Order: sequence, then C-alpha cells, then structure tokens
Amino acid sequence: MPRDYYEILGVSVTCTDDEIRRSYRRLARRYHPDVCKEPDAEERFKEIGQAYAVLSDSGKRERYDRYGHEGLNGGAANGGMGDFFDIFNQVFGGGFGQGFGFQEQARGADIEYEVMIDLGGVVSGWESELEVTRQAECDRCGGNGSEPGHDPTVCASCGGSGYRTVQRQTILGVMSSSAPCSECRGRGMIITEACTECNGSGVVEATHSVHVQVPPGIMSGQRIRHPGQGDVPAGGGIPGDLYVRVLVQSDERFERRDRELFMPLNISVAQATLGDTVMVPTIEGEAELAIHAGTQTGDTVRLRGQGLPPLHGGGRGDQIVVMRVVTPTSLTDRQRELLLEFAEEGGEEITPRPKGIRDRIREVFTGEG
Repeated sequence: MPRDYYEILGVSVTCTDDEIRRSYRRLARRYHPDVCKEPDAEERFKEIGQAYAVLSDSGKRERYDRYGHEGLNGGAANGGMGDFFDIFNQVFGGGFGQGFGFQEQARGADIEYEVMIDLGGVVSGWESELEVTRQAECDRCGGNGSEPGHDPTVCASCGGSGYRTVQRQTILGVMSSSAPCSECRGRGMIITEACTECNGSGVVEATHSVHVQVPPGIMSGQRIRHPGQGDVPAGGGIPGDLYVRVLVQSDERFERRDRELFMPLNISVAQATLGDTVMVPTIEGEAELAIHAGTQTGDTVRLRGQGLPPLHGGGRGDQIVVMRVVTPTSLTDRQRELLLEFAEEGGEEITPRPKGIRDRIREVFTGEG
C-alpha cells in the first residue's frame, strides 16, 4: 500500500499550497540523489516528487482527497526520474546542473558546538537535547526570498540558469567560460518584492533542538557529526553539518589512559609491611582492595572491569591502583623505640640523626614533636 502523500511531505490535509511547496523544496533538496548518500535516497526523492505532483495540482488533490490512490488511476506513480527532475526544476527555477541545480549548488557553513560530560558518561553513554542556533530557511517565503504572493520571476539575462557564458578571444581561439549572472547573483530568479522576514536572503537565524547521543568510550575532543544540521546557504542549497565536540571533564581521582584508569593510593609503612584490606573509589562507587604484605612503592593492584569501555563496543578496561608507601614525618617517643627494636631484630645498627634547626622550626609551626 503506497504511503499517504500528506505524510510523505509532512503536512496536514488542510495545508495551503504554500505549505506544500515549502515542504517539497526542503525535502527535495535533502534527498536529491546527487546530494544524499543514504541508500534509499533515490526512492525517497521519487516518492516526494509523486506526492508533490498530486498535492500541488488542485484537480488531482481533490480526487486524491475523495478517493485516495485509487482515484488517480496510477497516473502519479508511473513517472521516471526525469519527470521528478522536471518537477524539481519547475519549483527551484533553472535547468538541472545550473542555478539551483545540484552540480553547482551552494553549501552552507558547518557549525560546531561543545558538550561536557564526566567519566560516568564515558562508561554508560550520554544523551541530551542541544539548542543550536543556525542560519535556517525562512518559513515566511520558503527560502525563495520573495514576499508571499509575489513569486520570483525567471531572470531574463541568464534564462533562469543562474550563469552566463562569456566568450573571449585567445591565442588558442575563442574560449568560453561560465560565470554567475550579475543580474540575479547566480540564483536564476529575480525577486520583485523581498520577503519582510528575511529581507530577500531566504534565510534567518533560528534556534532548534538537536538530540545528541554520545556513545560509551568516547575520547575527549572527538566530534560527532549531524549531517544537514548546519547553516542553510542564502538562496537555497545544501545545508552544512553540525559537529558536536565532546569534552570529558577531568577527575582528580583518576588518570585516563585509553580504557584504563590509574589512581595513586597512599598507604602506611604498617599497611605495606603487614598487608591490609581497604575501600577505594571507582567511577560507580567503591570497591574492596587487598593490599598484600610486603607491598612496595610502585606496585600495582588491578581492579578488573572498573575502567572504561572501548568506543566501538567491547569489554571495559581495568582500574589500576598504584601503591605509594608514605614514610611518617614525625614519631612519638614510643614509636621511635619500637622502630629501633624492629631494626635491631633485623640485625641493623641505626644511629638516629639528632634534630636540627629546621626540624625544630617545623615542630614549632606544625605542633609536632
């Protein structure tokens, strides 16, 4: 069963002729086979052309409204691609490949926005609505730059092509070259009364919402492309793209190295010597960590699966805890005695260094000793 023509153009059954034409202009530019690289672009372009051929004709539209597709006797569905290019050229003006044709069609500027996520967003992904301000097609005139009711006329200077052929004599003979028409500025059409909304440019600054999805595993600085969400060029053409640059907020607890997260852990001499069990932070909470007896500074303990996922799917990396044995900077008299006994038991002869002036000054300011 063929799709409903109103649904194809994204308009209501009570829409006006201007709404039908504006919607067709927008969709035809987007799905033209020379521009859109989606696998079904040609079929979509034909479908859009069929819908416009019916709804833009008052007689066909009336029969369609009363009898549906059966009332058209297949007449609107049997055209070839050439028919739809003819419809396209009638709406946009100029011949295909010139003026509004896509071989020379202008392309709007790309725009870039930034979003900030934390490491939790890198683990599970992140999505949000992003308010984007861009140059968009004017709703009032449908992008043609003319005040409604005052359609643009075909440029008499270039015949609607938007280009003029210039011939000049050279030592190799007469050479021909094309240049944008100075009368219509390459548009192929002359605006007799400029649109009051866009002053004849066909574009206005507008804000719209774009749904942004950041995949798990993304690296800081990587960009996500949203095709066709950039600026629309004045006079019509191919919209530019929106690039969303993702910045990953730094976390003072961890250092990221691809999929792995490194974190330092300060432990005491007693913990390093005897071993211990402690709780350490992870991205998603806390985890139990075993400190083995005899741990040295620089030793590592790996928490499996507590790191980050790769960008294109797969298992998470690990969190690697780097041990750092902290030597105490001040001791009580009893602690000193015990350390000396410990050294003697190990066969060491230690002569403690007497406190110097720097030690005494530090004790005064820190209250130690």
